[in-house]
Amino acid sequence: MVTEKDPDSLSNSLLVKRLKRRCKSMRTTRLREKIKKFLNERGQANTTEILEHVNSTMRHGTTPQQLGNVLSKDKDIRKIATTKRGGALSGRYEICVWTLREDERNPGLQG
Repeated sequence: MVTEKDPDSLSNSLLVKRLKRRCKSMRTTRLREKIKKFLNERGQANTTEILEHVNSTMRHGTTPQQLGNVLSKDKDIRKIATTKRGGALSGRYEICVWTLREDERNPGLQG
């Protein structure tokens, strides 16, 4: 017995995939906006401070890996330095310090 795929179910599955992709995109958009607002208020912050702020103010928060990807790929955010941290178990490691690009700071004040 051969059955054909229902065209409605096929289009529904494509629609579901598109909606999931859009939701994921919106999640990083909200994350980017939250980070930029935080950096605009603070001036600069390291990755750990940004992660703590995001996870304490957003309902679902983010992972360190996703945060690192957003910070490194966003053209409005730039890395200005690295700082060394020492952990009791993990030894010494470097974390990045981030700030907004100059043209992104206080966009309401530009002419």
